[in-house]
Amino acid sequence: MHIIFSNYRTLGGALLAAACLLSQPARATAAPLAPAGKSLSSLLAGGPLPRLSEDPQVRAALFDFFGYARGSYTENDELLLAQALEAISEKRDATRAVLADGRQLLASMNDRKQGRERGAMLLDKRGVIIAFGLVNGHCRLEGQPLAKVCNPDPNAVLTVFHRKGMLVGDAAPLLAWARQLPPMLALIAGDKEAGADGQKIASVEYVLAQPALPGWNRAQLPPAYPPALLPLLLDKSTVLTSAGAGVFAYPLTLKGKKQNNVLDHAEGRPPRDLEVALRSYASFDTVVERYRQLAKGARLQRNERTAYLDGDMGQGSYRVYIRNTGADGVMIDVALWQRRLAASR
Repeated sequence: MHIIFSNYRTLGGALLAAACLLSQPARATAAPLAPAGKSLSSLLAGGPLPRLSEDPQVRAALFDFFGYARGSYTENDELLLAQALEAISEKRDATRAVLADGRQLLASMNDRKQGRERGAMLLDKRGVIIAFGLVNGHCRLEGQPLAKVCNPDPNAVLTVFHRKGMLVGDAAPLLAWARQLPPMLALIAGDKEAGADGQKIASVEYVLAQPALPGWNRAQLPPAYPPALLPLLLDKSTVLTSAGAGVFAYPLTLKGKKQNNVLDHAEGRPPRDLEVALRSYASFDTVVERYRQLAKGARLQRNERTAYLDGDMGQGSYRVYIRNTGADGVMIDVALWQRRLAASR
């Protein structure tokens, strides 16, 4: 079923114009959580390390390094930031190594996978991330129904994400680190019978970090999503789910399955015709202000953690629900209806 949203064109033109005017300020105010090249020097002075994936400085520095770029490494088509954080999520196994040239290596692993997936940050003398090593299985979706499939342990990959201008030789400490297996995997590799199935770094690849890339693409949206309303979807965000006519369009594992929005029913609204759920790592205030300027004339309600913008377009209506979840970012739900909703809804 395809829905035609011809009555959105008028508002769409206004949104496009507003987006053009706001594009430069938005890039300035919706910047990463930390300035470019943020230092982790406070973690290099010694003392116990925190759980790296939960440390605000580490999260900010990794967001600065990866931005909203996506890829398929430990997950299929997921934010690199999310995959990196998951790979350094174990507290007990966080390690710090000082290299002969003054650089340092901060590393940890995903304990739920016995360290099969693990990550390490290579820091320069100032404590700035210059590369991130990710041991992974090039995971992807295969089969019907789609299921996550990863390389077997003997075909593990070390992916080195690096800043522009870095030489291959500069990443040598990451190669040495990746080949030192975590305890459980080392036991398997040393076993006479099971050793052949143990983890080995079968290949090393080098990937340029591109934090400026957008976090979503048109293929993740419902086919009927009006191009004129694309400005309602922040370019510096990532799509979590999308649906049209009550059917999921994304992620692929949910595509074609029925979507039930209990909130619409509970609050007395008709089912939404289109929905896109996003996550942004800009500040809550920045996201709210961006939408306030984009959707001039919309009714805004907000408090410290949530905000609603309700507006009309031709014969239709839209609602943007913004929710601050702290370290997990700002959740944004964009919903469109072909019919006008009562203002009280």
